[in-house]
Amino acid sequence: MRYFTLGVSQLRRFERSGEHPELENAITSQLKAVEYSDAETPNLAVYLSHLSDCQMHRFDCLDSLADLVAAVSNEQKAVDLTGGRNPIMLSNLGCTLLRRFERLGVPDDLDSSILNCLAAVEHTAQGDPDKPLRLSNLGTSQMLRYERYSRLPDLEMALSNHEHAVKLTNYGHPAYLSHLGHSLHSRFERLGLPDDLEGSIVNFVTAAALADDRHPEKPDFLSNLGGSLQTRFLRRGNLDDLENAIINRQKAVDLASDHHRKRPMYLMNLGICQENRFQRLGQLADIDNAISNHQMAIELTHDGHPNKPGRLSNLGTSLFTRFRRLGFMADLENAISIQQSAVDLTDDKFPDKRMYLSNLGSMQYSRFEHLRKQLDLNNAISNLQMAVDLTPDDDPKKLGRLSNLGNSQYHGEPSDLENAISNQRSAVELTDDGHPNKPGFLSNLSCSQRLRFERQGQSDDLENAISNEEKAIMLTGDEHPHKAIYLSNLGKNLHSRFRCHGDQNDLEASIDAAKAAAQLKSAHPHQALAAARSWAQVAHENGKLLSALDGYRAALEILPKVAWLGLDASSHHHMRLLEKSETLGCLAATCAIQLDRFGEAAELLDLCRSVFWQQASSLRSDLKALKGADPKLADELESIGRKLDADNLGSSAAIIEEQYTRFHRSEAFGKERRRLAGVWEGLLERVRLIPKFKYFLKPVPFQQLRQSAASGEVVIINISGYGADALIFGVSGPIEHVPLPKINIEKLTKIVSNVMLNRSADARSPEHDRAAQRRNLTIRNLQNTLRVIWRVILVPIFDKMRLPLESYPGLPQRRIWWYPTGPLTFIPIHAAGPDKGSINVSCIVISSYVTTLSALFEAQKTRMSASQPKPKLLAISQPETPGQARIPQSTPEVLKVIEAARSASWSGDDILHLHGSDATVDRVLEALDTSSWIHFACHGSQDPIMGTKSAFALHDGHLKLDKIASKRLSVGQFAFLSACHTASGLRELPGEAMHLAAGLQFSGFQSVIATMWGISDDDAPRVADDTYRYLFRNGIGGLDPSDAATALSRAVLRLREDPKVTLDRWAPFVHFGI
Repeated sequence: MRYFTLGVSQLRRFERSGEHPELENAITSQLKAVEYSDAETPNLAVYLSHLSDCQMHRFDCLDSLADLVAAVSNEQKAVDLTGGRNPIMLSNLGCTLLRRFERLGVPDDLDSSILNCLAAVEHTAQGDPDKPLRLSNLGTSQMLRYERYSRLPDLEMALSNHEHAVKLTNYGHPAYLSHLGHSLHSRFERLGLPDDLEGSIVNFVTAAALADDRHPEKPDFLSNLGGSLQTRFLRRGNLDDLENAIINRQKAVDLASDHHRKRPMYLMNLGICQENRFQRLGQLADIDNAISNHQMAIELTHDGHPNKPGRLSNLGTSLFTRFRRLGFMADLENAISIQQSAVDLTDDKFPDKRMYLSNLGSMQYSRFEHLRKQLDLNNAISNLQMAVDLTPDDDPKKLGRLSNLGNSQYHGEPSDLENAISNQRSAVELTDDGHPNKPGFLSNLSCSQRLRFERQGQSDDLENAISNEEKAIMLTGDEHPHKAIYLSNLGKNLHSRFRCHGDQNDLEASIDAAKAAAQLKSAHPHQALAAARSWAQVAHENGKLLSALDGYRAALEILPKVAWLGLDASSHHHMRLLEKSETLGCLAATCAIQLDRFGEAAELLDLCRSVFWQQASSLRSDLKALKGADPKLADELESIGRKLDADNLGSSAAIIEEQYTRFHRSEAFGKERRRLAGVWEGLLERVRLIPKFKYFLKPVPFQQLRQSAASGEVVIINISGYGADALIFGVSGPIEHVPLPKINIEKLTKIVSNVMLNRSADARSPEHDRAAQRRNLTIRNLQNTLRVIWRVILVPIFDKMRLPLESYPGLPQRRIWWYPTGPLTFIPIHAAGPDKGSINVSCIVISSYVTTLSALFEAQKTRMSASQPKPKLLAISQPETPGQARIPQSTPEVLKVIEAARSASWSGDDILHLHGSDATVDRVLEALDTSSWIHFACHGSQDPIMGTKSAFALHDGHLKLDKIASKRLSVGQFAFLSACHTASGLRELPGEAMHLAAGLQFSGFQSVIATMWGISDDDAPRVADDTYRYLFRNGIGGLDPSDAATALSRAVLRLREDPKVTLDRWAPFVHFGI
């Protein structure tokens, strides 16, 4: 008895102080009390029950499964010793069995828990002060069985017992009120009775008010209150309910210590609310925080815990939500992997399995929509069908699952479409108009009806599709982001009817619907961009050019929000591929040209090219003027810009496998980048509130852009699905327009595809490494293509410019900056010529190429305003790079460059030659910081997937584009890239200029000579020698990087004098910049 009494005292001290040694002492004392007793000891059952209680406390602290098992065993012995008639011990056993079920998920434990709790109630007399506690414990076990198996009688019995407990305590016990609130909330979710939801909120509010923050169950009361408020928000759409839900659930997390056994649940509940708020308001911080909270909840949940699948499912759902907003493919892959784990860990008998299957099916269907893999569609339909089959008919969630199943069947056989419409119609008919899911069900049905109309031509289907979409719009407020989807779908339906019947009212209404979707403030950027594209396309193809131009302009303004600064490099690349930004700009330019708005055409085209480089350049803007107006704001902007710029070319994509360490790194990086991007955008808004900075970092107007054509003219060749045109302009005067009716996008794409010139080969390798037969075919294809380009594009342009085409005496003097678009980007326009004769573009004009007018404009500004740095030359030669073919001529090439520099009075101290093993990645990167002129004679490569991984091959590795572009080289003037593929670019993103030459321009070099494909090791030294002879003709005092285009032009003409030099050898040399 002495040990028992001591153990009770020690446990009480532990409960007051939380000191773990007191708990260990209590367990030791109770173990001795049991040890020193035998079967005849009258109080042995009491000792066993108290020992069980102590072990449960330690289980709560340490999550030691052995303690839980021992506690159940000891409580069972206590019950057996009392003949199963002691209500205290019966209730305790019921609670410990419930806890073991929660931990291990063994169904028998839950059933035994209910039986023992029921016996405890039955053995407790009316009027006993513990009667409410035992009723509440019984109700809790019945509620958990309802949640596991969805049997309505369990819910009704649990509710009845909780109500009884509350009444017996005169509505004054917070825990019993909270349990009653939970039961009412569950019945509302099952039966949809509004009074149940209101009753649950009232009970949770009262429970929270009755308990101060020290109450051990206060976090429970707050988290549960947040759950009911969240449900009311989902049903009624009142944002205040959601805000209060988040406040209460955040406080629940804050009140729960790091070791609180329910902390994972509180984190999960908070994450669910944050995801809801993101879906409503679109603030990325909410979905990032939701994902972080779900991840923490998973980390705090042991493998094998019955709640692990649910927490995995919630994380997967949040990742899927973020994917739908930002388009991270890694998020979708991770979401599917995690959701599959939730499914695999869950028995078919568990009610939540149907939800996991439905979530997984929706994710697989989304991946099918993006990657078009039939296996994804098959798996989606299978999982969604299983989810429907496992859901009871009286479960309200069945309707949504039917609608989702219908969506996946949309792409199948005709019979699948019939099933889709049947399922979606059932969801619509069984859902009240006030239900928040009704608009989505209507829209899904509308899409399927429109598809059946397109397949079968039944006008009733189209009329019903229009009617259902209109009703979906009517039931949705402007604040809901899905309204943009419904408006877009309505526009498609109306356009289908216009094409069928030709009613102009339908056409106008179709355009208006798409326009409304694009301009809806609550629309997510992806949805708004798709709507703006649709608006522009429908208006353009029907001759409504003014409206179309507005649509294109709206789309181009939205584009930076989709290919967003806050994305990592990999995701940004994916967005540019997906949205095909240059195609959009070319269409916009064509529309403007058709309206004779030539300057606007140039502006719109420039907006959509080199999107990555333009966004990155904004982070490096000159802030001198802003510092004069608001130094603090300028410093903030500069600081955030540098942080974003520091890893602008990195990638944080990660695919989850079994561990989450890489996921954590990726999440931390991505979350911080998105936060910084949000801060940056907020600072820009503040800057633009200053009167003189209203247009700060906004697109440069044409009257300024045209100043980039100093000492020459710009020729834009714009090609889109609506035609081809050229625009010619200098720094002043009218813009000349040249229609090009003999070429179209289809024809150009076809001839260019024949000329992609073995872009992966390194032609600085020796001749014997190249296949002669393939080379001859390449030359013929190139010649044929250039003849077509000359005839249908360049002859009309030169005629407009009044340039002679038969013969051209002397060396060319007139300078043109070529601005090709689309497939034409990969064609050496400077090499085009007629079928016969020696005349071609390079004989007529001096050619340079433009990535964007804005980049050229900034380079010209820098040249005019910056003080000239002391010339320093960096020359790199790599004749024998490890792992690469020998290029022996690189050494004499560089030695001749150095000799020419010395002849121009260049000081030897200002020339750095890194040869062979001296040319390491780190040494070259360091040397770039102080070098104004650079010459690379080495191997180069164009990465065909991620352009930022294009590289120079140096002695100890690859100097990649992302490393070069991460630098801010303020002294850079001229770069000669005598390496293969330094201006090749990406076939799928021709207008993005993702190549080494553009990277050098971005980092600070105003003038760059590069190569469109592989070059000969014999030709490179000759071109370099003649180029530098011209550049150095006036000595070091006369150095001018803007002479580089003329120097290259003359060097290539000199190379062409050699009859052995074929077209493919001289054509790849090109110039970019001033």
